Amino acid sequence: MATLPPRKNPTPTRISKQHLTPLQTLLQMGFQKHRAEKALASTGNRGVQIASDWLLAHVNDNTLDECTPREYILYACPTGPFLQQLEEFWIKSRMMCGWNGAHNYVPHITLVSFFKAPDECSLQLSKALKQVVDMTGALLDRPIKLELYVSQNFMGFFVAEDDANYLKRLALQYVKEVSNSTISLEPHVKSLHLTLAYQFPQNQFNALKSLVESLDASCASNWELRLYSRDPRLATKQVHKVVYPHSPHEIDELELRIGDYIYLNSDAVDNSSDGWAEGISWLTGSHGHLPVNYTERTAESDAWTLHRVVQLSKSITPSLSSAEEIDIVDGHSISTEAEDQPHRDFTHKITPNSMSTPNANDIKVEPMAATVPKSDDTLSQHSADNSVSISSNRNRRIYIMRHGERVDFTFGTWIPYCFDEFNNYVRKDLNMPKTLPKRQYIPEGWQNDSPLTNIGLYQARLIGDALAEARVQIDHVYCSPAYRCIQTCTSALEGLKLIGKTHIKLEPGLFEWMAWYPEGVPDWLTKDELTEAKFTIDHDYQPFMTISTLNEAIKETTEDFYTRNYQVLRKIIENTIGNIFIVAHATTLDTCTRQLIGEAPRNTNELRQVIHKIPYCSLANVEEIDGEWKLVEPDCLPVTHSKNPRFEWNALTAT
Repeated sequence: MATLPPRKNPTPTRISKQHLTPLQTLLQMGFQKHRAEKALASTGNRGVQIASDWLLAHVNDNTLDECTPREYILYACPTGPFLQQLEEFWIKSRMMCGWNGAHNYVPHITLVSFFKAPDECSLQLSKALKQVVDMTGALLDRPIKLELYVSQNFMGFFVAEDDANYLKRLALQYVKEVSNSTISLEPHVKSLHLTLAYQFPQNQFNALKSLVESLDASCASNWELRLYSRDPRLATKQVHKVVYPHSPHEIDELELRIGDYIYLNSDAVDNSSDGWAEGISWLTGSHGHLPVNYTERTAESDAWTLHRVVQLSKSITPSLSSAEEIDIVDGHSISTEAEDQPHRDFTHKITPNSMSTPNANDIKVEPMAATVPKSDDTLSQHSADNSVSISSNRNRRIYIMRHGERVDFTFGTWIPYCFDEFNNYVRKDLNMPKTLPKRQYIPEGWQNDSPLTNIGLYQARLIGDALAEARVQIDHVYCSPAYRCIQTCTSALEGLKLIGKTHIKLEPGLFEWMAWYPEGVPDWLTKDELTEAKFTIDHDYQPFMTISTLNEAIKETTEDFYTRNYQVLRKIIENTIGNIFIVAHATTLDTCTRQLIGEAPRNTNELRQVIHKIPYCSLANVEEIDGEWKLVEPDCLPVTHSKNPRFEWNALTAT
């Protein structure tokens, strides 16, 4: 056989797909280079998916093609028990004394003040942070010494000299690593400090001073470096979070979605004559007018992007953002897979239920005893139910599912338009229910107890079908009393072909965070009303937590919320055998499982980030393996669908 002659001009080696950088992948997808770099920088370099989602959501952002650099800042942030103290102080100081400048940020010590950097340098800035800590050597193995300082216009902790010098060396080394012709930055030259309050009314001095003096800085042993960035448009704006959805009625109005943040000019808010102001959506970058009372002011740092977290302490009390050294450079993960921002991560598929108040929780809750005495005003004891067939060929599993798509979050303010003068329900869209069940309070009862859309019912049925195909055995069914959860549970049971074979146990203790319901639990449909509407409800079930006890929890902290949901789940586990199916809320997937798998409760910001990743009908599985509960891959595929805007037929008549 003839030998092959050597080729003078071989084909250039192609980069294999698995070795493409996120930027190269985005370029192959057809995105322009400057847009791809902006998307990666804006989302913390967390991967192709989140960057492409950002680009698709920002198609109407008129700054998309501007080359304005982002602004970056480097903080040292406390974690663990000291952070919990500080965030509780934030809540109390705001409730008692109103807003002050410290409420705009997370508790922090500024190491490098805001500096600008081009989007293509974002990854370099993140990588340099870890390199600096590795180069400087020893981690902290004791609390940073903080000295309290109180004056008429500032309250905070100053860092003692030795510790301040250590932090300044880190900052100076970081500046040396990243400074170049396009990035100019300086270490923070003032005395290092952690601000507690400033820009406060003088008549609140004594109240704030009393709160400040109650803080104990001796436990400030857990610290981490955090590199943040912000949209340059934020520099002169307030940040407001959306608390009510709004669908535009005019061309110049801005759509409001729960989970979004709005940049507002403070003068426009203060001087508005009609309650409307022009704002910019963090989610889409779009401009438009909005009703200000559909939002509420929140920390500016809620709308920042977190790029990197690096531990400064040897002994760490875990938090969501500091379970280990968190690497955000190679993916969009909290540790290795999940998004790791204790403030804002981008996802254009925002889920509702994201309103929250700052708090921190790093306290583990011990497992409850197997038997709990009966009480009317505590969690009530439940007798074991051994009357069902139990699957014996696999480990015990718990399936926890979020409800399906809600009418109120899909259509916004729907009640005034869907009930006539006689309070009869009138369907206005094919995705709305054909009918609604009879209930005591109409239409007011639907205000905080929304039904599902027809898409929501179908989503739930798909999950049930998939579980049936996977031959999943369900032995017990528990559900939040919210109507949307009961509908979801019923549709899933239809898919599982369990309608008529099992009854739904309504458990008030599985309801979502009571901080979102300051007026108490909604007026849920009664068991009789649900039975009349053809739902198979277990009338004999005695819940672990009564509605009256839940109503007493309207001021529960995030930690209290985690504890409530977890304790209810422990009781369900201890009083049953076999597999358990639970349908409740976005938060439930985490609040019920977090401590079950041996992790500490998250703080408020961390919880908020988690629920943004839990869309409608998400399913979490925990399995008991060798006596320990572990999160495992669900037995069925997820269900995803795109947004479908409303069609206005008369648009075709426009000339």
